This record gives sequence, C-alpha cells and structure tokens, in this order.
Amino acid sequence: MDLETDIIIVGGAVAGAALACALAKYNFKVLVVDRRKDPGSMNRGDGLQPRTLEILEQWGVLQQFQQIPHIKSYGIELHHGVFKELMKIDLKPLSSSKYNYIMNIPHREIEQGLLDWANSYEHIQIMRGSSVERMLYNDQGNVSGVVIKTGKELTTCHAKIVVAADGGQSLLRKELSIKADRMVYNHELVVLHMPRPASFQGDLRTQVHLHRDGAVVLIPLPDQQMRITVVVPSGKASEWRKYSDNELLQQLARRVPMLKEISIFHREGEHVYKMVRMHADQYYAKQAALIGDAAHLTHASSGQGMNMAIQDADVLSKLLAKSLHGQLAIDEALALYEQVRKPINEDILSRSNFMSSVVFTPNKLLHAGKMFGMFSTRFLPGLRHKISSKIALGIAGVNQEETIRLQLSSVIEHM
Repeated sequence: MDLETDIIIVGGAVAGAALACALAKYNFKVLVVDRRKDPGSMNRGDGLQPRTLEILEQWGVLQQFQQIPHIKSYGIELHHGVFKELMKIDLKPLSSSKYNYIMNIPHREIEQGLLDWANSYEHIQIMRGSSVERMLYNDQGNVSGVVIKTGKELTTCHAKIVVAADGGQSLLRKELSIKADRMVYNHELVVLHMPRPASFQGDLRTQVHLHRDGAVVLIPLPDQQMRITVVVPSGKASEWRKYSDNELLQQLARRVPMLKEISIFHREGEHVYKMVRMHADQYYAKQAALIGDAAHLTHASSGQGMNMAIQDADVLSKLLAKSLHGQLAIDEALALYEQVRKPINEDILSRSNFMSSVVFTPNKLLHAGKMFGMFSTRFLPGLRHKISSKIALGIAGVNQEETIRLQLSSVIEHM
C-alpha cells in the first residue's frame, strides 16, 4: 500500500505529538507514526514551564490542559539536613510572562492530551502500533518518505518532510549518520509515587533534598500526590527496587526526615531512569530533521527535557510552514531551526549538567564543601537572590522569545 502526505513525524511521544499540535493550524497533511499502542508510563517530566505554557496557549492547546487535574508549582527549593533551606528558586516574582508558575500534570496525561488535541484535526493522522522500518530517498539522496510496518503489512509513505521524534536511541538519526556522543552519568534515578505529606502545603514548589548519598526530589502532583525521585549510584537502583515497603520508607526517611509522616505509597509505575547527556552534532541531514530526545538528552535535575521538545516543535513548525508554502527552501528552513535551537538547548544541557553534580557528589568532603558554599551565599548581600533569579529565568525560558524573534525576523513575521 502506498500513501502520500506532507509531513511524516516518526514518534508519537511528547516531541512528536507537540509538533503535530504546532502544525495543526497550517492544514498540512501530517502523519504521526508511533510503535507504541498507548502512551508510555515512564516519567519524562511533569512540569510545563512558563515559556512552554505561552507556546501551548498560542497553539490553542492550553485550554484543554487547564481542564486536566493539575497543580501550580512556583519553582524549586533546595534543602539540606543541616543547613536547612539553601536556596529558593522562585517564579512568583516573574514579570516577563503572564505565567509565573509551572503547571504540574502527570507525564502520561501531558502526552495523551497533546495526542488527543492533534487527533481532533482531520488532516492529522496518528498510526499507533506501527514502526518505521527504513527511510526512502529520492534521486538527489534526500529523504522522501518511510516504509511503515503494521503487524505483517508494509506501507510505503512518501512525504515532503520527515521528522525524527523517535527518542534518544533514534534509529532515524543513526540512518542519517548524524553523530551524537552519549555521556552516561555515574548515577541513576529511582522513581516512586506517594501521597503528599501534610507539611508539604502552601505555595508548592519542587523540593530537592540534598544528601551525601544522593538527592531526593519531591514533585507535587494533583490529588494530593507527589512523584519522588531518588538519586542512587549507577547499578544500585535494582537494590532499591528489591526493598520491602518498610525498608524503602526507612531509606527515604533517612535522607528526608519529613517522609516519616508517610505510611503508605504506590509502587505502581515504579521505574529506573538512567541519566544520559547527549547532543546531536546536527539537527538535520538529507532534508530530514531531529526533534526532542532524538536531538538532545539532558539530566533530569532541572526538569527541562520535555519543555525543550515542545519549544523545538514551536520553532520547527513555523519554519516548515514557510518551506511548504514555498517561501523558504527546505535546507534553509532546517538550517535556521538548528541555528536557533541548538545554542539554546546547549545552554540548558550545560546548566543541567552542573546541577547533576549538586544532586550527586560521591566524594563526601566535596559534597560537604558544596553544601557549605551554597549556605554561605546568605552572608553576601544580594548574592543568593541574584543566583536564584538567574536560575529562575533559565527555567522559565521566557528570555528565549526575543532571541528567537530577532534571529528569525527576516524570515517570519508575527511569531
């Protein structure tokens, strides 16, 4: 069977689903191919940050998310057993965006919400339970489509543009021969779920409890729940998953005393999240593009990965629209996409890499020195506020818009 479409998006997780949403208003024929039959249960971020909320509002998607149970998180707090609150990264004073908070929704609901919204458009087709076997090429050696396998049936689909949103192990990226060196961190995350403690109330923020054995991150979720991320040395996550409920609670309370309040928790959806840093050398080749995890993987410490994917989709969709309308050559469009997004993403990767050494420092003396260093900022007038405000702006991402607008002003009006 043969098909024709304008754009093929390979991968239907957040990156692919977000790009479909971004393209919906242009009335192009879009095909999303996802090998999974349902959204995944693995956590890949729960927080939609201010710049992302602005983008979702522009697409028309935000109103749907506002109907999904969610909570507002106003930033991040860093805590330590001895030094207490080390730093508060506060989004509430943010004045450069109408959103001064992070909208926390369970990751699966974010992915499903994007897919549902995209699927409501007749010109967007979503094929679930199908895999891309290989790419097709034209006489010039550029990508011209894909071969899709559904069960035993093969479908040849031709398109003007193919976008790889197939994750960190992207098969399409490898077929395009785009280099992407991976750095595996010396720690991994055990992800759990618990009722939110009674003491975890008021203006909610993600709490990072720093400990010499590894941080514990508490992410508030709707319905008085929270996601718990425990940082453990690489190879030790399997030991944590073997603990009985009581043993696990004891281990958690040793690092975060407030968790002694918890008597029950949910082990459904418990999983291990390996930490990897990766940035593709290029974001496109042979007139095919990379987006989201196919282009970059970041440490989870700043919760930016999902937001990076949605922000990629915003820029790429505008440039693809210009190309498909005949106003910009496809190579020029993809080069501009890389030019705009790659430096922004590299900055986020670097910031997250720095934070990785804060949440896990194997050397105990070095860990103690870092904790005291953060604590001592309170004795230098204005320094702690200056540092936390800069981090808050980076997390919010609102400073991206003007930079992107200036870079694309000669090509795209009224971004």
